[in-house]
Amino acid sequence: MRTLEKIFPGLFAAIGIALAATWFALVITGAANMLIHIIFLFTVAFIFEIYSNNQQYEAEKNRKKRDKEDVEQLLSQLKEEEPEEMIEEHEEEYHL
Repeated sequence: MRTLEKIFPGLFAAIGIALAATWFALVITGAANMLIHIIFLFTVAFIFEIYSNNQQYEAEKNRKKRDKEDVEQLLSQLKEEEPEEMIEEHEEEYHL
């Protein structure tokens, strides 16, 4: 899975560059009619949507990892310190 995560952004960059180069070549040669423009726009939108979903997935995974680390840190602090002192510190910090 890690290999796929490393390859994924590069793969989308390569596909994007190939699509753009093909589209520009068709426009320059005059072979691109309205149907070609529509097909390329839908293809690019689809690829961007897949890439965007992957970025959201990665961000969510990183957020969950950070949240888990924060909870583990708070639990370790709770084990080390007095619970009453910790509650007072958080009340002062959050003005409760």
